[in-house]
Amino acid sequence: MRYNELYRIIPNISRKILSEHLKELEKDSVIVRIQYDDKLQRVEYGLSERGKSLLPILEQLQNWGLNNIKSVLSIQEMLSVTMS
Repeated sequence: MRYNELYRIIPNISRKILSEHLKELEKDSVIVRIQYDDKLQRVEYGLSERGKSLLPILEQLQNWGLNNIKSVLSIQEMLSVTMS
């Protein structure tokens, strides 16, 4: 995906934070950055083989969340419990 596509589909993220996370994920070999020209006008990001190996784990986390969403505290509920 291209940077702007990622920016549009990830809610509530600043461009700075997205750039920082993409650099970290690339450094950790979770994603690959593909540059199509020297002027940096067209860059795409994709999952590396290492990143693809995380998909089954992420699917399990998603399934757990969907199955347990009613019994899991929201972030605001967690904050109110810890701040009181």
